[in-house]
Amino acid sequence: MEDFFQDFKDNLVDQYTKCPAYKLICDNQNFDPSANLICEKDIENVPFIATTLFKKSADIFTQLLRVPVDTIDKWTVSSSTSGDPSIVGRRMCDLMKIKEFTTRDKKTLGSPSNYDCVFYPEPEAMKKHKSEVICGKNTESYIGNLLDIFEFKDSTIFLIKADGDELSIDINEFKEFLLVHNNMEHHLSIRGSTILFYNAVNMLKEKMPPLNLGKNALIHTGGGGWDGKKGTLSIGSALKRQVFVEEISSFLGIPQENFIDSYSFTENSFPITGHYSPEHKDYLFHVPKWGKVMIRDIKTLKPLYNKGDKGFIQMLNAYGTSTFAGASILVDDIGEIVSPDECPACKEGCMTIKILGRVKGAEAKGCGATLNVRSEE
Repeated sequence: MEDFFQDFKDNLVDQYTKCPAYKLICDNQNFDPSANLICEKDIENVPFIATTLFKKSADIFTQLLRVPVDTIDKWTVSSSTSGDPSIVGRRMCDLMKIKEFTTRDKKTLGSPSNYDCVFYPEPEAMKKHKSEVICGKNTESYIGNLLDIFEFKDSTIFLIKADGDELSIDINEFKEFLLVHNNMEHHLSIRGSTILFYNAVNMLKEKMPPLNLGKNALIHTGGGGWDGKKGTLSIGSALKRQVFVEEISSFLGIPQENFIDSYSFTENSFPITGHYSPEHKDYLFHVPKWGKVMIRDIKTLKPLYNKGDKGFIQMLNAYGTSTFAGASILVDDIGEIVSPDECPACKEGCMTIKILGRVKGAEAKGCGATLNVRSEE
């Protein structure tokens, strides 16, 4: 992973050669990665695949594979508010790359904790939730696979219980966890779904006074849901990150600086992690050296490079996409460049962005025709 550009080019050439659908896109744009991807600047010309094309309704996800369908290990699927999930074929070698990324990213793992509770079901239950068979291969929740990659302690409490196709929060177990650690300054983490976590805290506010979990507690959200929707769940409106952090921090007695959020999506291979900045009143997401993010103008799709520029997020993957056409993906999330080379809060040398919102009208993944942006600022 020492030479991202060369590894990305190799990955793109492989995708161009092995995926006829992507080759068609490139040929229509007169782009041949072997001939036209010579230097870093050329990356801005790399054709992308919009996440729309991976949706079940598009019915071409099998054509976005680089390998025969009978050689994949599983279909990883997104959660979807519309019943139209993204479907991505993967092999274990690609999933192991994601595990390697999370191991390298210390912010994803968070500081060491002795006590953990998670707003998701246990990994196996999450993976198999509403599973079906497509082309002889099982579908599995993408989030479930990420959970399976994450190395939880045996004592971890999973607060979401599966009963057939139904999922429910064990609110009493969460309440007991909080009371046991109140005023103890224990090293603990609370991780998982933003909406489930937020709803659970709001329920407890009506039943108990504020707590003081202290400076050693970590809040780590992931899986999206900031637009107010996740799967079949909805809170009726977008959830502002500032509101979430300030309310949870106040009720649980945890410093705002101890909040982190992971951003990824089913068609992507490397998560990016953001730490909350009270000064910026938002999460600042670091782009790691093993991936690249490009922000593209909403109307022209031209690349943007300056602080404050806002546009569609393009994820460029050099690793972890050997099974499917995931080297260059455009998603219907809007990002803002905070800095092209340094996080203003912690001074780490990396591109830093904010995740602002979703394309209005896009209920599932995909870069659709409607370009109105619902900002979460």
